[in-house]
Parts: sequence; C-alpha cells; structure tokens
Amino acid sequence: MRRPTLAATTFLAGLLAASAGFAQTPPPATPAAPPPPVPAASPEAHREAAALTDMIGVNKQSQQLIAIMRNQMIQLVMRAGAKPPGGDPTKPAELMKPEDAAKIVDEILMPEFAAQQADLSNQIVDVWANNFTIDDLKGLRAFYNTPLGQKLIQTLPAVTQQGMSAGQAWGQRIYQAAIQKHKDELIAKGLRF
Repeated sequence: MRRPTLAATTFLAGLLAASAGFAQTPPPATPAAPPPPVPAASPEAHREAAALTDMIGVNKQSQQLIAIMRNQMIQLVMRAGAKPPGGDPTKPAELMKPEDAAKIVDEILMPEFAAQQADLSNQIVDVWANNFTIDDLKGLRAFYNTPLGQKLIQTLPAVTQQGMSAGQAWGQRIYQAAIQKHKDELIAKGLRF
C-alpha cells in the first residue's frame, strides 16, 4: 500500500489539526467568513495539472487520505460520545466503544466523504493549476517521467512518513517534558494528567 505524498500528508495534518481543535473548543458565536475565492485556472492549466496529479498519484492518494481521516473521526466520535458511567455526572466520562463509533462513522459520515471524493481531487488539481504556470506543469511532468522523477514518486511517501514519524516523536517528547516541567501550574488551571 502506498503512503500519502507530502501534499496529501500536509493537507491531512491541517485537517486533523483543525478537527482536533474543533473537538476541544466551543463553536464560534458567528460563523467565520469563507476564504477569498481563488481565481480559476485556464482550462489548459487545469488539464496539465490533472495530468500531473494523476501521474504522481495524488488522485489515488485521496482514497487513502479519506481512510486515514476515518480513523481520526472514530477517535473524535468516541470522545464526543463520552458519557459518565451510569449517567452519574460526578464520575469521569467513559469513551464510546470503538466499534460503536466506527459504526456511526461508517454509516453516517463516510458516505459523505465518498460522495465528495471527486471534489477533493478537483480541488487538489486546482491548487496545482493555480500555483504553477502551464510551462511549470509541463516541466514537472517531464521531470517525473525521468528515472529520478520516478524514484521521487516511489520514495517520497516513505521519506514523508519517516519525517512525520520523527516530527511526531519529537512533539510527544517535548509535550511530555513540558507537562512535567509545568505540571503544578497546569493542575492549578484545572487540568488533570
């Protein structure tokens, strides 16, 4: 199984960070303004970008991205469905069972993602089409047809995964050290560890 590319993992990291923040904070009082529209690329730029993203596997990656998101959504639903045992509000809440959360995700949420997967692919194509000239896109396609370009396509997922693993281990190490260093202050603010 291929691992997500750098572009896909960056997108996923942003989505997961946003969803984690959403799960931990109340919704804003007023909805945020939508981002400004990105000007549409020319049809030729869109065709070149579509050919490039197909060549480097971005379209196939969206399926893997959605599968990764599914696992994260299960975790979010487990926390969102947490209830105190026996309905006793004085007891700490227990997480929803993973199989119950998975059923909710699979039956209610995932069909929405599957139905709109083409939209994700089109948005990714638009990103490429809007950030590179037609000549850039043709040059990238030419590069990815070289032996080095093919090697990059094959090895970038592993390199990206290794980089993500290193970043995750670093983040966990710093987080744990910061918790230990500031434990009393955090407990005074009502946090429990």
